[in-house]
Amino acid sequence: MAILSPETLPSTTCSPTGADDRLARLGVDLSKYPSVWQRETYEPIPSRANREIHGPILRGFGDQLLGKVSNPVMLTHIVTTRCNYSCGFCSFADTLNAKTNELSLEEIEKTYATIGNNLNVIVYSGGETTLNRNLADIIEAAYRLTPVKSVYIISNAWKPDLLLQITHRVLQRCPDLHLTWSLSIEGPKPVNNATRYTKANTWDAWQNTVDAMEGLKSIRERFGYDQLDVQLCTVCSPGNVDVLDGWYATVRDELQPDKWNLNLMRKSVQMSSHQLASFDARRASRQLEPFEAKYLQITQQVREDVLSGKLKFLYHTRTPEDGALKSAVDLISQEENRRTVLEEPLQFCCKAGNLGAYIGSEGDVSGCEEFAHSPAENKSFGNLRASGYDFQAIWRGPKAQQYRLQAGKARECQGCTLESQRNYPSILLSFKTLLKAKQLAGQIR
Repeated sequence: MAILSPETLPSTTCSPTGADDRLARLGVDLSKYPSVWQRETYEPIPSRANREIHGPILRGFGDQLLGKVSNPVMLTHIVTTRCNYSCGFCSFADTLNAKTNELSLEEIEKTYATIGNNLNVIVYSGGETTLNRNLADIIEAAYRLTPVKSVYIISNAWKPDLLLQITHRVLQRCPDLHLTWSLSIEGPKPVNNATRYTKANTWDAWQNTVDAMEGLKSIRERFGYDQLDVQLCTVCSPGNVDVLDGWYATVRDELQPDKWNLNLMRKSVQMSSHQLASFDARRASRQLEPFEAKYLQITQQVREDVLSGKLKFLYHTRTPEDGALKSAVDLISQEENRRTVLEEPLQFCCKAGNLGAYIGSEGDVSGCEEFAHSPAENKSFGNLRASGYDFQAIWRGPKAQQYRLQAGKARECQGCTLESQRNYPSILLSFKTLLKAKQLAGQIR
């Protein structure tokens, strides 16, 4: 393992003055982060896996036609429930930092070895993902043992240089992997830092997120990481609803991430400090809460801006056409969530537990996190430790089949807006929706 310093790098074009001015306005000082300027070098992992999405999609369609259970195409893996922030809108707020017996790296490797030949996308979530010190090893295990192509890491970016170090290692060790960081940020600095509460009043969560985003962009250019995307993610909640109009303009015109996600606060989260009624009560009143109405407004504006070219989702894909198709899928996912909020007919059926899988930090397997953490009835398919880490034994077992049939129909499913566990697997395995995405992609400027 060697250290690559700026002197040993190919010469790169210096940032234009305009870019320097922009970083100054944002308060970004990349000189604080050694990993922007130098990196350890790693040997790539040999791999012959076919990581293209076409094979899993075709096999998924074939299994559906034959009435067979498919191996998952998409996996949400909770690698820890520990977190150093305390956000009121978090769907795991009640269980964060509880003593847990997280799966070890060895246990995860055994699991990945049995997960099947369809896995194309993994979303790593938490808790704060980077608090699991094995995160880079876990991603490398997935690369070695599965045909995964795209990995998404959700992070609060509490330690920007750590994110850069993980990126250097993963993208050198896994050269055929597409890596996306999804960094949490809830609005302008005062709102974000009040919302993403930490015990240290001097901790600037907003600046950490922006620094991490700019640092990741910088190493992408400096070190040629062509398969790296950097997203910002904002949760639409009662805590930031009053600033979202201006915040969206700031994200679009000034921060300019590769993509911006606006996620709707989960229906299962109760914001007691805002005296928020339950989801069932809100729907019974036939009146949207302000944050729900704001979600409808902003996501509709995002759609118009993407189609007009005012906002670009800058996916770093092989071709512009591939990037436009991914952008179209994002727009369709947001459209589905708007339909859900308005209780309108939905465009596709939920495939959680069919094409989408969930693994909890202690080994529970389920179709989605709402099933796995249902307070009324735990709809976990089973636990990996009890099955000897045989994912297939759980995935094809009687309990999985029982709950699989309830996907989209159970009480937990009413009002579900889980993008990674409901929308994306379903969009990918629907002829009608894929055709719509293709047509929509042709309209993006």
